[in-house]
Order: sequence, then structure tokens, then C-alpha cells
Amino acid sequence: MIPLIKNFKASTYMKAFILNAISSSIIASVAIMVKDRLDKYTKYHINIKIILTFIITFFITLISFSIMYVLFGFGGGMMV
Repeated sequence: MIPLIKNFKASTYMKAFILNAISSSIIASVAIMVKDRLDKYTKYHINIKIILTFIITFFITLISFSIMYVLFGFGGGMMV
């Protein structure tokens, strides 16, 4: 699959750091948002909230890495 943004692959340390920072910030932001929404709008027990936060964050991570792969070819170096 050809990345949509071809000039920004993780070919240097700085580009790899920036791509990883983008990925990590998306995942952390969504995880915090999910936790806040569960705290505000649900009355579940704390263990259920932890499990739901983990599951939702896991799937958001898969989606985020897939989008990063399509856009930038992120993670393609691990498929050698």
C-alpha cells in the first residue's frame, strides 16, 4: 500500500519521533476522553469502567495505527 503522504516516512530520528508523538497523543487523548465520559455519564462500578476504557482504547489504538499506516506508512519498517 502506498502512503498518501510520501515525503514524511520515519526515515530519520526526528521524523520517527514526530510520527510516534502524533500516534501517542491521539491514543492518550482518546483514552482520557473515554474515561471522562464514562465517569460523567455512567454509573458503572470502577472495575467495569477500567475494562471498558481498556477495550475502547485498544480498538482506537488499532484504528489510529491503521490510519497512520495509510497516511504515512507508519509501522511499515516492522514488517520486514
